[in-house]
Amino acid sequence: MSKKIFFALFGCFLCAQLAYGQKQPIQTEHGFRFINHTNGKGAKATIGGSAMVEVATWVGDSLMGTTNGSREYNVPDAASLPPRVPFIYDAVQLMGKGDSATVYETIDSMIRPFIPPTLASAKDVRYEIKVVDVISKEDKEKTAAVAETRFKEVEAAVTKTAKDYTAGTLKLDKRPSGLQVLIMEPGKGDKIKVGEDIKTHYYGSLTDGKLFDTSFQRGQTLDFAAGVGQMIPGFDEGVQLLSHGGKAYFFLPPSLAYGDQGAGDAVPPNAELIFYVEVQ
Repeated sequence: MSKKIFFALFGCFLCAQLAYGQKQPIQTEHGFRFINHTNGKGAKATIGGSAMVEVATWVGDSLMGTTNGSREYNVPDAASLPPRVPFIYDAVQLMGKGDSATVYETIDSMIRPFIPPTLASAKDVRYEIKVVDVISKEDKEKTAAVAETRFKEVEAAVTKTAKDYTAGTLKLDKRPSGLQVLIMEPGKGDKIKVGEDIKTHYYGSLTDGKLFDTSFQRGQTLDFAAGVGQMIPGFDEGVQLLSHGGKAYFFLPPSLAYGDQGAGDAVPPNAELIFYVEVQ
């Protein structure tokens, strides 16, 4: 084989390596072994922004867990990193939107207690990662501003409704279970069915209007399967009275909420609760 042919073939091989991804692991800044399988030209997450990632965690041939869909990873600045830097930080620095990669983390004394005895011979944890999307710092700030505005609107409405409820001036639908409902908009189409996966926004308060939890301020929906016990009974029952696009207030007696146990410092024992709920 002539030198010209050899170098031409080598050049084609090198181009293929660059086009289709990195073949050999590199060591990242914090000691992980990293392989980018795609090496695309997608946008990269920056400090203050975030990456929507899918991650599957393996030890040997055993799947230890997945994100079950994409999860948001907020990219911190270097000064905010914990002493033990997580693998995802290094991975996101080296990946762009659409990239898939593998990261290996050596099983050390911190990780070993979490490894099943049947996998005691394993040397590494393997993470299979895909960057589904990236969100810039500017877009996150815009989204946060919109969410804060919406939160303030809902807060004012719930505060007024709580006062009207306490005064006894609301006309409520009283259910046999003890749940009381004020439907603002029923939504369109069929009512939510048992087992149906739904997305909701909610604002939960005590009857004096004091907030204890809300999705509106976070700007992230609460996703769950309706009617299968993933939520407290009154919330579960209430959403099944609505269709997609529905909006309502649920008034829960303690027996349909957190009962005589309460919920941490936010919800005292035997508390009656008010939820404003929007089903997406």
